[in-house]
Amino acid sequence: MYTHPCLGRGVSVAGARRPDLAYDVPAAIGGRGPMETNQSMVNAPAQRQPNDRHEPRGRLRVVRHRGESAATLDVPRLSMEIGALDLELGGRLEHVTIAYRTWGRLNAAGDNAVLVLHALTGDSQAGGAGGWWEPLIGPGRALDTDHAFVVCANILGGCQGTTGPASDDPLTGRPYGMRFPLITIGDMVNAQRALVERLGVRKLVAIGGSIGGFQALEWATRHPDLISGVVPVAATGTLDAQGVAMNEIGRRAIMADPDWRGGAYSAEGVFPARGLAIARMVGMVTYHSKESMALRFGRNPATRPVLYPSFGPTFDVEGYLHYHGDALTRRFDANSYLYLTRAMDLYDVARDGGETAWLQRIPVPIQLVGIRSDWLFPTGPIRQLEHRLRDLGKDVAYHELDSPHGHDAFLKEWDQMTEAVGPYVMARVAAAGDA
Repeated sequence: MYTHPCLGRGVSVAGARRPDLAYDVPAAIGGRGPMETNQSMVNAPAQRQPNDRHEPRGRLRVVRHRGESAATLDVPRLSMEIGALDLELGGRLEHVTIAYRTWGRLNAAGDNAVLVLHALTGDSQAGGAGGWWEPLIGPGRALDTDHAFVVCANILGGCQGTTGPASDDPLTGRPYGMRFPLITIGDMVNAQRALVERLGVRKLVAIGGSIGGFQALEWATRHPDLISGVVPVAATGTLDAQGVAMNEIGRRAIMADPDWRGGAYSAEGVFPARGLAIARMVGMVTYHSKESMALRFGRNPATRPVLYPSFGPTFDVEGYLHYHGDALTRRFDANSYLYLTRAMDLYDVARDGGETAWLQRIPVPIQLVGIRSDWLFPTGPIRQLEHRLRDLGKDVAYHELDSPHGHDAFLKEWDQMTEAVGPYVMARVAAAGDA
């Protein structure tokens, strides 16, 4: 029995982690318990607790500027009550809380904001020590906090402080579980808009990768009045059939776990760790490429014990998948995984009017970023989106990361990411101030 950081209560988890094993933990993976400052309808930029430290998420080397300490970028997680939210597919959430962090200061005009949009199992800790985009956020970095006010919020349906399936339903006082309504990328962005408007933001650059790239496109097409720039990274206007299929395998693994209990596992003091771990293993394969798998693992025999009973000789890649599957169960909610992957499947920038009509609404230059070896969001469809935007007379540029690391390259290739997004983002921040 242990207290799950997303559920906030004790659960019994089948399967045991091997604490004696040492694994290489990427910066984007790791866990920490909830650490939050409640804040409703206040001026967030003034709320700083620089001595509030979090458990580091992995071994990540960041070269700091002279006079800059880790504490200057370590900020507490804040929360904002945004009230009720009407949902795209019907229904309504009466009380929604958004968890977020900020870096830098919002200027008097409210037009120097950069909204960072996280990936599937991410959270609001984009910057600061161990942040999943730490090398990109800070003074003099790609998202330069000397000039930009950077915001990152945990998405609706998540489990790191924002309202989701693990949150208590105010009508029952118990976790929503599967009573939580279906949500969409549009709902996530509507919630983000409610947040940033309360923070005083009047213009922002929307940037994110993967499901965060979907959110960036949603911002550009549904909220053009608020954007000064948009950077969808490793994303197009929809997830293809292969991506949907991979998500469905993960969902079925969770729902087939006897401890899922129809989504009511929290009330019964258990957690579907086996199913969520398998879902994560499937996901990890999609985030790699054949090239990165070959470079990192090849057919090398296991160099460390696996976390499951072995069936004959084992390979090094198996231990890697086992570790990452287990790691996610320690920091993420299984029902959130169901809801967020379904929202990802459902996203279509062309819905309710057609792609041309929505792309035509984008009023600002667009920076698309693809990854050479990405097979979850291949470069071909991203280039096709670029061509369609250009045919509509839009100011669009495409930058490709030359990386073997597949879909996850936007969480690894720091120099290339700095080159791909830094000049564009800061130019759009400056342009908003000149408008």
